[in-house]
Parts: sequence; C-alpha cells; structure tokens
Amino acid sequence: MDSAAEFAALQRMHPAALLFQEGGQPVALLPKFAFPAGGKNVEMDLLLHPSTHSGYVTRLFFEHRLEGAGRSQNWTPHVVLGRSWWTPSWKDVAPELPWIGMLGAHLQAVA
Repeated sequence: MDSAAEFAALQRMHPAALLFQEGGQPVALLPKFAFPAGGKNVEMDLLLHPSTHSGYVTRLFFEHRLEGAGRSQNWTPHVVLGRSWWTPSWKDVAPELPWIGMLGAHLQAVA
C-alpha cells in the first residue's frame, strides 16, 4: 500500500492531518478530529497506526479514554510518538483497507 497516497486521501478528508514515522512505520495524527461516540459528538486528537502494533494488525489511538462509548470496554494506555494514548480492544481491522476505511472501521468500536 502506498502510504503517501493513503495519507493524501486522509488529508483531503481532514486537512489538519500530519504524517509521522514510528518504528519505521507511517502513523497519521488527526488533530481535533470530530466523531460520534456513545451517542455524543466528540472532538479529540486521534492517531491512526495502519500497521501492526501491540499484537493488533492496525490500531487507532485516542487522546482520552472514552467511558461507556460503543462496544469496546477494554482500554489500554500506550506511548506512541512520545505521547500517551488510549486504545480500545478492537481487532481485525485489516491493513489492506484504505486508511479512510480503516479509520471508519476503528471508530465503529466507539460509535
């Protein structure tokens, strides 16, 4: 998958997006990203890790833990890019998906 092209598509959807590298892998920071969670509108920084991290084939990291949001209850803290993040236990979001589709699939965990 062409990470530059995938990031460009993500940035068209969210112009504030930034691309970084973590352990030689691309990660996309989505500052102040707005999304529905647990019946509310939420805005926070998200970090999309479109490759394997901590035993999952892809991960979406949240700036804050979301209590009572969605189907995922098991949240764990991680440090990525030198910053603390939270991620729910939500697996099997395929790395072959376009990054925008991957983001949407991960957000289903908290919808």
